Formats: sequence, structure tokens, C-alpha cells
Amino acid sequence: MVQSKRGMVDKIDFFTSFGHGEGGDHRQRLGISTKGPTLLITDLAIWKPDPVTKEFTVVSLHPGVTREQVQETCGWPVKYADSIVETAPPTELELSTLRDLKARTDAAHKRA
Repeated sequence: MVQSKRGMVDKIDFFTSFGHGEGGDHRQRLGISTKGPTLLITDLAIWKPDPVTKEFTVVSLHPGVTREQVQETCGWPVKYADSIVETAPPTELELSTLRDLKARTDAAHKRA
């Protein structure tokens, strides 16, 4: 996902999937037994939900990306993990998988 204030809003008007709701144990209080989102990958960083609050937290910055860039493209105060790492480059298998998925997606959209 391209990270921007348009996509990274502080409060959404509606949602198509529940996510973590109000955070914490909100899913469990509603009787939802699945874990919810476990990872968010943008063009700037990798985010994971905090184990307790469920607030998405930056755990990895992509090479050359600064905290300031992440904050400038986010609609709320960004939380960072205590230890931030640099995102490793994709493996050849990951790249070939993504390229194959893109080709299949492009082909499917041409047929539609």
C-alpha cells in the first residue's frame, strides 16, 4: 500500500472488515475469536499491532526512509517499536512471486 494521509486516516467513516476495533480486547468482547490484522506493509515501513493495545506500530523502516517521512504521510501520531530495524530486501522467490501475481492480476483485469 502506498502510505498517504488519504489512506492512513485517524478515524474512518466506515469499514469493510473489523480490524482491531477500539483496540485491546475489543474483538474478544464482541465474540470474535480470530486474531485480526497481524501486519501492515506500506511503501515506507512495516507495522505490527502492539500486543496489548493493538495500535499499529512501526517495527521496520524501508531503506532510506526516515521517521519524519512516515509521520508526514500518516494521519495520527505514529508509534514506533523500541527497536526499529531496516527492512531486508526481498528474496528472489518473493520478487518472482510478486511479479507473477502482478502479471496474473493484469491479465485478469484485461479480460474484465
